[in-house]
Amino acid sequence: MFTIRPLTEEEIPAVQALEALCFPDPWSAKGLRDTLREDCSCFLGAWNGETLCGYLNATWVLDEINVNRICTHPAFRRQGAAGQLFSALDEFCKKKGITRFFLEVRESNLAALALYQKIGFEECGVRKNFYDFPKENAVIMWKY
Repeated sequence: MFTIRPLTEEEIPAVQALEALCFPDPWSAKGLRDTLREDCSCFLGAWNGETLCGYLNATWVLDEINVNRICTHPAFRRQGAAGQLFSALDEFCKKKGITRFFLEVRESNLAALALYQKIGFEECGVRKNFYDFPKENAVIMWKY
């Protein structure tokens, strides 16, 4: 089990390190800080003691939320961190009256696609050449 809680500005270096480990296009410290400061942003971390094992960022407008980023440290994958992050996001959304969820995922990321389907997301479209490094389509998914 992980401890899930909102991230703080002081934890941005840990988030940035996780970004660099997990993504070919990591967000900058400034980009992470700017996103954290947005009123419409939800930034959650999954912790094992003092170690940031995963995080999720989502932004919302009215009753819709878009999951912008979710990642888990490779050493902690398949241990439930992403599922716990999504459960915490569900609770957050219930409190805010948010009922519709959207996300994009690389079409080659079969593990993520399986997880998202398991927790209730459905495929609803494709964004051609959405990702760089390497260039790849994104599968658009939603959950109501």
